Amino acid sequence: MVKGALNLYLDRVRIKRLLTIGLFGALMTGVGDFLLGFGANEPMDGLAGMLMGNARNLSDGALIAGGWLGVIGILLEAFGFFGIYRLMADSAPKPARFYRFGILVYVWLAPIGCHMNVGVYNLAFKYLLKAGSPDAMAVANQMIVYFCLPIFFLLFIFWVPMLVIAFKTFGAGLTPYPRYAKWFNLVVGAIPAVLIGGVISAINPDSAWGGAISTLCLSTGNALTFSGLLATMPPEETFEAFRNKLARDSKQTH
Repeated sequence: MVKGALNLYLDRVRIKRLLTIGLFGALMTGVGDFLLGFGANEPMDGLAGMLMGNARNLSDGALIAGGWLGVIGILLEAFGFFGIYRLMADSAPKPARFYRFGILVYVWLAPIGCHMNVGVYNLAFKYLLKAGSPDAMAVANQMIVYFCLPIFFLLFIFWVPMLVIAFKTFGAGLTPYPRYAKWFNLVVGAIPAVLIGGVISAINPDSAWGGAISTLCLSTGNALTFSGLLATMPPEETFEAFRNKLARDSKQTH
């Protein structure tokens, strides 16, 4: 085994452990997503009505549990993303640094700013509707426009480049993985949930299942990423050969 800095990140055992934690977090977040989405949809006008039309049919317990499962699950997902960072840190240091910064933004914004907010807004909207408040829709729209959407926008500014960096890094053979590992990404993993949920909702627009399955799309995307990388993780010999190649290339450049 090559001694030196190149061993700092390409540690197969540690990367496997990080990806496993990330997969567990994605599954936990998925349960939270499902709880937040599993309620019969009631058609209503306005942005809040479109996004939270099932709020009245969600129990307080589902909203609270869904919010907290997402908070904890997303924090655990970050470990999986850090495992991906370790795969590229030595071979593609500049993109890897931006990827690492994206992880920090993800941890900063996604758990409370995004996932917990969904539970809070649905809970508030639910009781505004139950109270018969004439301002329920206006207040809910303001919460979404001025608090929820800006945070989602900031998150995706950094999250999308993370997806692109990982796709290009795996595709360029800059990790010990085969190049096809680039397809283990959020976009590919989200497609089945979106399609299945969309078909169910098209058949029965009021179905609780359609919305709940569609809500799972980001979690299924992350679950595919981590599970795919775990299932196809090369043996230690491949990691060793990749480390040796990086060491040789490093000596030639110096």
